[in-house]
Amino acid sequence: MKKIYLFMTMALTVFATTFTSCEDEQVNPNDPIQNDGDENENYQMYSFNTTLNYDSGKPSSGSAFCASSRQAVPATSSDADFCALWQSQYGTVLCSPNASWAKEMYTTVNNTNYSNTNSTKIENLGIVDIQDYYDVNVLENMSVGTSYIGDSKNLGVGVSKLSSGQVIAFQTSDGCKGVAKVISAKATRSVSISGYVAVPKNSSGK
Repeated sequence: MKKIYLFMTMALTVFATTFTSCEDEQVNPNDPIQNDGDENENYQMYSFNTTLNYDSGKPSSGSAFCASSRQAVPATSSDADFCALWQSQYGTVLCSPNASWAKEMYTTVNNTNYSNTNSTKIENLGIVDIQDYYDVNVLENMSVGTSYIGDSKNLGVGVSKLSSGQVIAFQTSDGCKGVAKVISAKATRSVSISGYVAVPKNSSGK
């Protein structure tokens, strides 16, 4: 009996250790910087956490987000999916690179040669629980509407007067779909965002 008891005790110990190890390997959905690897047949999902610079004194610095690489890139880059800008009337703005207001800000205000034609759909989701989108299938099936800077189509696609806690949904021209939450926004300086993006496995690029 003692041998059976010891054997069962050892087996339970191994099982508990294995179970704990599996638990430790699970991705924490509250950690926005992990690349969780969740995927399905069409998409690979990633987490991101980055800061976009929109220093009006340095218009050529990294001030746009590339969804496929989850990194900040220059607004003039062909990889730019949405730009971060600030202006006293519209506050913190995340907008499509081809928004007419973005072109005006870069060319007129910052005297920069800007002609980015990348088109991204952006929708203001307001204050929502971003964890609801922590699923590659949810992102794939997400329908992204269209919001406009200052609620004006003439200014182009984007969301203005963003503040901490607000969430946007986006769909890029190369098929990436995701959500981004504003973590912090510093007037005339930068905006920090985190969220999730589903990148198509057969993306052909922009």
